[in-house]
Amino acid sequence: MSGKQRPEGTLGLDPWSKGSRICGLCGEFRKMTRAHVPPQAAGNTGSVTSATVRVYSNQRTAGRPRTGGMWLRGLCRDCNSLAGENYDAAYGDFTARISAYFSARTRLRLPAAESAPPVSVAPGRVARSVLIGMFATTPHLRTMFPSLACDLQHRRPHIAMPDGATLRMALYPSRSTRLASMAYGLRILTRRQHYHVFSEVYFRPLAWVLSPNEDRLDVAELGESAVSSWPVVDQWLQYGDDVTAIDLRDLCRHGIPTVGHPLREGHDEWVETFQNDTAAFLEGNIPP
Repeated sequence: MSGKQRPEGTLGLDPWSKGSRICGLCGEFRKMTRAHVPPQAAGNTGSVTSATVRVYSNQRTAGRPRTGGMWLRGLCRDCNSLAGENYDAAYGDFTARISAYFSARTRLRLPAAESAPPVSVAPGRVARSVLIGMFATTPHLRTMFPSLACDLQHRRPHIAMPDGATLRMALYPSRSTRLASMAYGLRILTRRQHYHVFSEVYFRPLAWVLSPNEDRLDVAELGESAVSSWPVVDQWLQYGDDVTAIDLRDLCRHGIPTVGHPLREGHDEWVETFQNDTAAFLEGNIPP
């Protein structure tokens, strides 16, 4: 933790604190480096702002925004470079193709259509970039899914998602950004619904969540998951680095929904809980 006093009511771990601690991916006690999530190749830099989330006097607010993108110190230099040197460029290329496709047709506004855009993607590289970024959000993920962390660290060519977790993706047109781990919400008005994720990345034009498997949840008690319509992309990890171009329509045959953040839209209908000692919360904005 940083030696400076944090503002009262600030939620979660200090994502920017300097010094040495456990790396979120390899588990070694090392000096932490800045991990941009999503990667800088996706436009996560420059005038993009981020701020910690606060709850003070029963009001939910954001701390002082800082420019330079959405980043936190959650990975050592080796693990941070692992993503940067091998996977992040593929992620940046994927988001650029999606943005260009929609920009040419909708003047920078993503449609509500369910069909997947006809763009190519390197599925294995993209999924690995996303997951390494998620492990940067908190070391607790490595405790929960050690085999996944090990497979990512050692660049296994074919990776199986561990029991209890699944990776989902959706189209996200908003310029509001959010990076968080261990988020949970229960919708108590209008209809029964829940939102439970181990890690989340909302950054235009995509949103990603690492969530529990639906078959392990009590749907009758909790209601439908807010991400149940998002396509599961666990199978992307079965593709190695050598697979650099697959049509997204072939990977997401049932389409991809366009979403907002469930807990920010209709927020008066939700009760949100978190674990202050294992979660990190950052919210920000992408300028026009």
